[in-house]
Amino acid sequence: MKIVKWLLIVLVIIALLAAGFLAYLGYFSSPNVREAKMGPYTIVYESFTGPYAQTGPVFARVHKAVTAAGIKAGQGLGIYYDDPSKVPAGKLRSDCGVVIGAKDLRKARALKQFKVKRLPASRCAVAEFPIRNTLSYMIGPMKAYPALMKYLQEKNYKMAAAYELYDEGHKKIFFVFALAE
Repeated sequence: MKIVKWLLIVLVIIALLAAGFLAYLGYFSSPNVREAKMGPYTIVYESFTGPYAQTGPVFARVHKAVTAAGIKAGQGLGIYYDDPSKVPAGKLRSDCGVVIGAKDLRKARALKQFKVKRLPASRCAVAEFPIRNTLSYMIGPMKAYPALMKYLQEKNYKMAAAYELYDEGHKKIFFVFALAE
């Protein structure tokens, strides 16, 4: 009987620690969606086809090459073209890269293995999520995308593009739906 009591106490403590950790990660919170002007952004990127969960190495490759070329790599930016609930994982298309400043454009164009594009400033629906650790990159989309979709439906807005801005300096991910005019 004494063993069962201690086992229950240990299980309750583990459950409370797990719940506390999930709360710290933002799992129990609902992101607030707001409208904001986002951009413009100039990005150095590589296109990727495959599961969105496998884009991490692409971002790392671009970041490493950009910084090796002496370019200040700002925030990460991923453009996601397909809805994973409608497109098979192996056919999902994305552009994975980093935001650069105008002064580094010439150096960026010299990196022939990557592409460079400019995203214009636009009116967007934005949801923020904190970066606590690598799990934030998995939990964030689960929380942000349903909130963004609900917001678009309530306002009767149409989405023109979806992207994620990874602001490591401020420890935030911005989930962004550019709104169709």
